Amino acid sequence: MPKVSIIIPVYNVEKYLHACLDSVVNQTLKDIEIICVDDGSPDRCPQILDEYAAKDNRITVIHQQNAGLSAARNAAYPFIKGEYTLFVDSDDTIEPDLCEKAVAIADAEQADTTYFSFDRGKQHTKDRKYSRNVNKLKGLIEKQNLVENDYTILLRYCMVWLRLWRSRFLLDNNIQCPVGQYVEDIYMTWQTIIHKPKMALLPEVMYHWRFNLLSITAEPSKKYILGIPATYDLIKEMLLKTGNYHGTLKTAFLHEKLRLLCWAYNQLPAYRQIEYLRMVKERIGPDEQEYLFQKNSLKRRIKVFYFALLGSRFAAVENEIRIAIRKVETTFRKFRDQWKRAG
Repeated sequence: MPKVSIIIPVYNVEKYLHACLDSVVNQTLKDIEIICVDDGSPDRCPQILDEYAAKDNRITVIHQQNAGLSAARNAAYPFIKGEYTLFVDSDDTIEPDLCEKAVAIADAEQADTTYFSFDRGKQHTKDRKYSRNVNKLKGLIEKQNLVENDYTILLRYCMVWLRLWRSRFLLDNNIQCPVGQYVEDIYMTWQTIIHKPKMALLPEVMYHWRFNLLSITAEPSKKYILGIPATYDLIKEMLLKTGNYHGTLKTAFLHEKLRLLCWAYNQLPAYRQIEYLRMVKERIGPDEQEYLFQKNSLKRRIKVFYFALLGSRFAAVENEIRIAIRKVETTFRKFRDQWKRAG
């Protein structure tokens, strides 16, 4: 039995696939299996995968018709033989000793999920917030006691590929990506939370996330953002079905739902916002409204957004003022950056 099963869903990443596969096959821990799922990729990815598989018998290639990222990841589940499972996206790369170091910690701590850190390349400058989350996550793991604020950290640090999973924990609890839905990372994190995993942390940058303009998150005007409300419907359904829609879990769900739906609105171009607002308004029920009126850690701008949506004239005026200020600030930053580059 291999120590780690590495799952790589592949679609339309010919430009980056070699780098991804090289970083995986050259792991210092050799006792691994690599499960590549060609999700009907229209470029040369299928041929590249077959070429690598012909040279390395640790690689299994699954070819299927295009069904989306979630379905591609799930298609690898029947082939998992490793004690641990690692997800790697096919346009990303990993450190050569990721598996070796993460397995050592997971074994020592008997962890179900072992987190590590990541970077986003030189073109991004917002990685500091993830460093802060790593420090908070370290404190949470040391306590191993999930309370409301700790849920927030897990949900902000939710990427499926940002942890090493114990395969039995993953399979026995049927933790899978929701097929046909987006923000699958958040759904899987909620599935994980309700089963109270034993967690560990490898406090090093082990994963290199590539900002790929062809990835599903790179074009916010399309299905990714518009699919977020429906994914939260699935999460609530899952919490209700498992008897977990109460107490701190319910509070965390309402907080993160309201926060993320508001964030998503601000990522959309104007021609998409009307449709999106309709979808959001349909999902602001009694529980969400009650939470909005409570004293909690939701930022004022988020509450104003929803009060305006629910018909408050004062909130609508304040919201318009905030939008105008944000536009001015954005314009100022653009001019400032152009001036710096010109200088």
